[in-house]
Amino acid sequence: MKKILACALAALTLSGCTTLNFGVETLLAAPKLTNEQAAIHEALISAVGNNLTLKYPKNGSNRSAYVVANIDGEPGDEALVFYEYTGSDTRDDGLRVNLLDKNDEGKWVSVKEIAGAGTDVDKVILTRMGGDSGLSVLVGYQTLSGDDKALEIYRYRSGEFTRIGTTNYSVLETLDINSDGSNELVAIRKLTNTETGQVSSKAALLEMNPEGEVVMSQSIDMCDNVTSYVKAKVGKLADGRRALYVDSLNSDGALQTELIYYRYSALQNPMQLRSEKLLPLCTRPAGYYSADVDGDGIIEIPSTSPMIGYENAVVEEQVLLTTWSQYKDFYELNEKYSGYYAVSDGYSMMFPKRWKDLVTVKKDTASGEAVFYKYAGDVNAEMTELMRIAVAPKQQSQSYLYDGYQLITSAGQLDYLVKLPTNKREQLILTRAEVESNFCVIDQ
Repeated sequence: MKKILACALAALTLSGCTTLNFGVETLLAAPKLTNEQAAIHEALISAVGNNLTLKYPKNGSNRSAYVVANIDGEPGDEALVFYEYTGSDTRDDGLRVNLLDKNDEGKWVSVKEIAGAGTDVDKVILTRMGGDSGLSVLVGYQTLSGDDKALEIYRYRSGEFTRIGTTNYSVLETLDINSDGSNELVAIRKLTNTETGQVSSKAALLEMNPEGEVVMSQSIDMCDNVTSYVKAKVGKLADGRRALYVDSLNSDGALQTELIYYRYSALQNPMQLRSEKLLPLCTRPAGYYSADVDGDGIIEIPSTSPMIGYENAVVEEQVLLTTWSQYKDFYELNEKYSGYYAVSDGYSMMFPKRWKDLVTVKKDTASGEAVFYKYAGDVNAEMTELMRIAVAPKQQSQSYLYDGYQLITSAGQLDYLVKLPTNKREQLILTRAEVESNFCVIDQ
């Protein structure tokens, strides 16, 4: 049980933006509050009572139930707190967002409570819109209708906390997509044709017009075979421009990637514009998400094929070779790395050039380790072992080191270790330095 809990906590540490299907508050004890948060919490309880449970955003950069920032553009910070009422409280169910500010005596006080639009907080974005000196507060709420989420936009000016806009979205991210020095908001929305009932999706820039209304502009079509959007990452293209990489499940249950960036004064989605060419190159099994595998800011898109020796195996028994590619204009996906990707263990071992078409991988069913072999024509025949990789909680790593393993790297509460043969006469055996330079922890 201790090992299972350690692995679960490590997986949470590595999960990045991964959406969880259970409440954070059911997994972890409430974190210790800072002095400022404690003062904010005391002011909140004074205003609304103590029958409440804090709600933590599931995604985005703001993951605290307390968000402190200068929202109104005037001197001093304000605070947003997300919660729901519990226990014997007779007020209506549902999420609440409460804005607190400091009074003339420097003490936190509740300004106003507003009912939220969903069952959980998806993400919180603070950004300037429409040339305003203050910040707009964008809160995405998870709802009961699948991946369709509710967005509410709030503003705090001259002591008034108000809701100024609402819409729905499947994906919402902020980035400087047009390289003008300030962030824009990109939203992907599902739209239903009222006459035919057909559902389609569009990506658009979310802006505020001079009248203070939030409007969608610069829209572009998304691929029409998508059933749900599961992950989005902001990153760079190979030429340095900012882009949004969107992983989605298609109607066949496979994962695919669409790419939204800005060119010729408009949004572009090359996967939709050249779907017949590009979608087959970036479609793969579920779980193989796009990632910045080498830390250079450029997102790589994975694709898969059977590892050498598994070409004729049934799908359930295949070990896959994963190729990581970068998008380059015009409508090209260029391979950057290929190798073994252990999805459940969160790492990829890229194959050096001298391994191409000569090395395969088998999973040690007893230890769970990935074992790399010199391929000899049959994966079930005896083969020369080149190395094996183990993943272990930190408190168990010492036993591996005693057994001849070497530490490659650590991430969160996990250690990644390699065991190399002591007989180095085989030219395909790597040095420890080669293993380290070709090993990547995949932050999903």
